[in-house]
Amino acid sequence: MELLSGDQICNNNRAANMQRTVFYVCPVCGNVIPAAGQAAISCCGIPLPQLEPEEMSGEHTVQIEAVEDEQFVTLEHPMSKSHFISFVAWVSGDRVELVKLYPEGNAQCRLHMRGHGYLYVYCNRHGLMRKRL
Repeated sequence: MELLSGDQICNNNRAANMQRTVFYVCPVCGNVIPAAGQAAISCCGIPLPQLEPEEMSGEHTVQIEAVEDEQFVTLEHPMSKSHFISFVAWVSGDRVELVKLYPEGNAQCRLHMRGHGYLYVYCNRHGLMRKRL
């Protein structure tokens, strides 16, 4: 949109760090879009707001155990068609690993968690949550 306005655009996000990754989720189709920085993103004809993560608490707790060379992440969370975990993502300084989960499946996945970073979980009712590891 800004390009079509004719104004000069300056990109102030040149030194992107993957730990600054932001997520966008379409409320219509459920499309998940990670971005290395802020972006103007639209899906299904509507502009998507950047999701603001909250710290994990209460109902949304995770258990993590080492399995071979990966970490097995399990969430005690309902996975019905109306209330489910949509994705789990591991974000470190140099990479993003996102696993899409589906209703009526298991709320678990395996991730290659190396170093320090953030574990993100998106619940379709409660929004985006994160935990520093």
